[in-house]
Amino acid sequence: MRFQYASAACVALCLASPSTPSLAQGKLDYGSRPIRLVVPVAAGGGTDTVARIVAAGLETTGLRSVIDNRGGAGGVIGTETVARASPDGYTLLFAYASHTTAPFLAKVPYDADRDFFPVTQVGVSPLLLLVNPALPVANVKELIALAKSKPRGLNVGIATAGSAGHLSAELFKLRTGTSDSIVSVIYKGGAAVQIALLSNEVQLFFASAITAVPYVKSGKVRSLATSARQRLASFPEVPTLGELGIAIDAATPWQGMLAPAKTPNAIVMQLYEEVAKVLKRPDIIERLAAAGTDPVGSTPAEFRAKIKRELDEFGKLIPTLKLKGVS
Repeated sequence: MRFQYASAACVALCLASPSTPSLAQGKLDYGSRPIRLVVPVAAGGGTDTVARIVAAGLETTGLRSVIDNRGGAGGVIGTETVARASPDGYTLLFAYASHTTAPFLAKVPYDADRDFFPVTQVGVSPLLLLVNPALPVANVKELIALAKSKPRGLNVGIATAGSAGHLSAELFKLRTGTSDSIVSVIYKGGAAVQIALLSNEVQLFFASAITAVPYVKSGKVRSLATSARQRLASFPEVPTLGELGIAIDAATPWQGMLAPAKTPNAIVMQLYEEVAKVLKRPDIIERLAAAGTDPVGSTPAEFRAKIKRELDEFGKLIPTLKLKGVS
């Protein structure tokens, strides 16, 4: 009988070991060691900046994290790392919009839906539809009319094949019936497209709001619309494409946190609640705004629905564009 009690005690001790989340006084025993936050891009970019802002905010909640930049292959390398990681909540993915486009641009070694447990969409980085000021249009309606009157007479600059800006341009053409009127011209990076827009080599460009600000403010380019769901505080006079009945927000760049698929729900919910609190802090909101990002803080269920919706839409769109490679 003593042996049986000893075995039961041993089982209880094993169940409460650090490798398995446990409850202590009603609170999940999680965060005893640093979280490895895998950022699937090189250090210094927009996604990396947002990840570091969030990680710094989480420090005040007691959740320490170490940024692990695993760039390459349009986010695929870092994403696979997390898909194969132990689902204990200590290895997380700080994903960006390529999460729902990469599977249709190249063969990836994971399932973007089934291999992950969405925690929260952290933010969204709106795009601005820019035009060369010499273009004789004052709004999107006039732009569409002009494009239809001049088949293949307008060019839209693309920074990278398969990027959010590229998909936004293609969705815009599809939604407005200008696919045969506006020609997509692919460049090597956003800086090259900006130069082409300023020289009128291209007449349109879907640019990140943060990089577009100085050009718009100086009058070197004009902004006709934004892909954001709400008008931007920095450009209150610029309408959203949604207001105009042109739905392309699925292609708007975003950032979010995901865990490996079998991570316990209790850990995911704790992470979501802590990140959501951080995203409501004025100092964090200010820092994100400086990085061109609006905080979101969606629930795990809402974030999962967004990912599924985008996978469905891009699964239909990208093959029709015959794109290859990753953004």
